[in-house]
Amino acid sequence: MQELASKYDILKVIGHGGFSAVFKARSKEDPEHVVALKQLDFVLTDETTKEYTDFKNEVEILKQLDHPNIVKIYGEYILDNKPSLEMEFVDGETLETLLQREGYFSIDDTLDVIAQMSSALSYCHHYYVSGNMPQRRGTDSVIISRNAIIHNDINPKNIIRTKNDDGAYRYVLIDFGLSFVDPAAVRHSKKEDGMAEYKAPEKWRGQLVDTPSDIYSLGVVIYELLTGVVPFPVKDYKQADEMAVLEEKHIRAAVPDLCEARTEAVQEKPGAATQDCDIPAWLELLVQTCLEKEPSKRFKTGRELAQFFYNGLDGKIEIKEKEATGSVINIDPALSGKKGASLEVVPNILTEFQEFFIEQDTITIGRWNDLPGAPAADFSIKTSDRFISKNHCQILRKTGADGSYTYFLQDKMPSKNGTFFNTDKNTIRLSATTEVALKEGDYFWIGNTQLIFHLP
Repeated sequence: MQELASKYDILKVIGHGGFSAVFKARSKEDPEHVVALKQLDFVLTDETTKEYTDFKNEVEILKQLDHPNIVKIYGEYILDNKPSLEMEFVDGETLETLLQREGYFSIDDTLDVIAQMSSALSYCHHYYVSGNMPQRRGTDSVIISRNAIIHNDINPKNIIRTKNDDGAYRYVLIDFGLSFVDPAAVRHSKKEDGMAEYKAPEKWRGQLVDTPSDIYSLGVVIYELLTGVVPFPVKDYKQADEMAVLEEKHIRAAVPDLCEARTEAVQEKPGAATQDCDIPAWLELLVQTCLEKEPSKRFKTGRELAQFFYNGLDGKIEIKEKEATGSVINIDPALSGKKGASLEVVPNILTEFQEFFIEQDTITIGRWNDLPGAPAADFSIKTSDRFISKNHCQILRKTGADGSYTYFLQDKMPSKNGTFFNTDKNTIRLSATTEVALKEGDYFWIGNTQLIFHLP
């Protein structure tokens, strides 16, 4: 670190990850100039490589950004044969630290974050339109896409809360997802980088990363601010099975109910009183729109997000009553008086709780199909369990002479992975010619998901 030490006094190690170290440093030439210095853990042997040229071009572009909610980039250097980035030092705490201490944010504080981050993204996502961007040719940069600059790594670690001179909080977006950080060389693609809990579905699929990818990641952050948890948590990045489940959830699983998650978080605090969800309906819709699986259904840019946000504050967003989807019914004590036998889905890491009332003579049970216009089972289970077919098994309702109903389970397609009826999972597989009469409390397995039968 001879060159680094000759140029800077290191005041503090801010952080050190797998790819870089970040220091609070004072310039020896100008002692008033205190910066955040990021040094990549990569020894550069050839400054003419295309990857390093792309990195320099990205830094040159980011140096032009001038917005109060975006960290200021001062320059790029090679110190001790390592690429180094000099940035504005933002004195404050990350959202990650604040969440760890507070648990979740108030509605007002969350609105403050959204206002400032949507402004930052609006600036980035439309910066190219103004015509003041340098020409780029032959670059594989992912932070530059068509008409926009994309942050590409939005998460609570990369948003810092600091204070202005007037005491008001300012939130600053830091650490753009630059292309040149992998110590093994360069990343072949930035599409799969960023913290896994905040990655948009198209990143998991290896598809185009664009401005709606930032919107999704910010949507996860907003959800976490309101509830204290991300929609799809993961315990261990090193466990391949956990990451596979996480990928499936981001791509296909429904986002857990925002109001329910916030109510749980509020009630966990000591002395908290039971209360209704305090999230405005328009804010709930904003988060839902950010977290749409398909990029085309999200806000396209930070500007669209900001417009919706301020319309919501002004009471200009019309909220439609929530409509039930098919015959799938969520948990609700008011449903306890509904007539008819029902099926209860036992939730697990892959599958949500659902309850379905059997109101016709034949119903099909299968995995929810999220493809537009695709056929769906009568009871479409919201799950990432790929061992459940989209038309897996059937329930028959037969009427007796006295008008009473008897219910039977069958698997006459048959399903690829089988339907198992017994007290234990994967023990007795139903044949295509078998019908099992169901009584109260009987249960069966499809894939890794258990369903329980209930009589009225």
